Amino acid sequence: MNALTEVRLIAARELSRLRTKMFVISTAVMMVLVAGLLIGIKLLGGSATTVGFVEEGFGGQVTAVASAMKLELETENVPSEEEGERLVREGELDALVLDGPLRMVVKGEPDERLEAALSALAQQSALNGELVKAGVDPAKVNQAVAGAAVEVVSLEGVDELRELRLGLAMGLAVLLFIMLQASGILVAQGVVEEKSSRVVELLLSSVRPWQLMAGKVLGLGLLGFLQMGLVVAAGVGAQIATGALDLPVGDLAGTVVWSLVWFVAGYALYALLYAAAAATVSRQEDIGGVGAPIQVLLMAGYVMCFTLVPNDPDGLLVRILSFVPLFAPLLMPVRAVFGAPVWEQALALGVSLVAVGALVWLAGRIYSNSVLRTGGRISLKEAMRAG
Repeated sequence: MNALTEVRLIAARELSRLRTKMFVISTAVMMVLVAGLLIGIKLLGGSATTVGFVEEGFGGQVTAVASAMKLELETENVPSEEEGERLVREGELDALVLDGPLRMVVKGEPDERLEAALSALAQQSALNGELVKAGVDPAKVNQAVAGAAVEVVSLEGVDELRELRLGLAMGLAVLLFIMLQASGILVAQGVVEEKSSRVVELLLSSVRPWQLMAGKVLGLGLLGFLQMGLVVAAGVGAQIATGALDLPVGDLAGTVVWSLVWFVAGYALYALLYAAAAATVSRQEDIGGVGAPIQVLLMAGYVMCFTLVPNDPDGLLVRILSFVPLFAPLLMPVRAVFGAPVWEQALALGVSLVAVGALVWLAGRIYSNSVLRTGGRISLKEAMRAG
């Protein structure tokens, strides 16, 4: 058999984990969490305040003022004040608004935005009454007041969807972090399991060390990509069904594509590091020690997604860090949600792929020189010069 065939067979062996309960349960849980989050956003976020009115026509005035204050209302006419209070008490109405004098009846704490809108309406009504007493036409005064506004000049433009983009970016960062961490640790555990059970000695009688490492990384990578794809598909399905994220379709499609691309690049980087590190130890208990520096790097990128990127996604520091291969798989897809230029994403991906090529050589050397050595932990210096 040629080298590629041997790598393919080893990868197929790792793909047998597809049928394990752990894979099925963990995938199902993440799919439910992602879909449930979007459904929850739809059910809980952005719901209109339901307000009842006894007086016909008065609801229009309140709605107009509320709309000016960017408060969404759903209005209902009720036959009497007593009926309106009953509906409020039973939770079918958020508030009952009565005119003459202006009053708001609520079950518990009032909606502060609705209270502010009604206060503005009451103040306008009082002002109109005083203008009439003074012999001034309120319509002319109101028209002049309505036309007075500050002119806003935004140097960088206003992103009205920033909060939605921020939520999407943070969710994407969490998903990528979990998937990269879990996949990397799975690779490390597989390497140590074969080494401690001496199975690796049997395997290496038929294939070369680099082929064994490549097949393991490839097989588990396909497994991780399938899991990531299923989780993303669950999110896409929930988004199509609910429309929870009111973002342009092009932006959402780009986010899906780039998240999968960056998972592949990130997995290749971290899986190779974990495979090389795990080859230097012989016990599962030692994985935490050799994997700690890798975990710190992954955690650093994750933390920066929440601290640096939201404040200034196009800042100089963030842009520089998003080109660093071990940080790019987390930072760049999050920046992409905020509109990072395509050429920057492509360049960062190219740099990461070059780094993958360098790690293939480095990790392959460490793995080849360490995987057959048992006993205590092998230092990096020994692993590099052995053999």
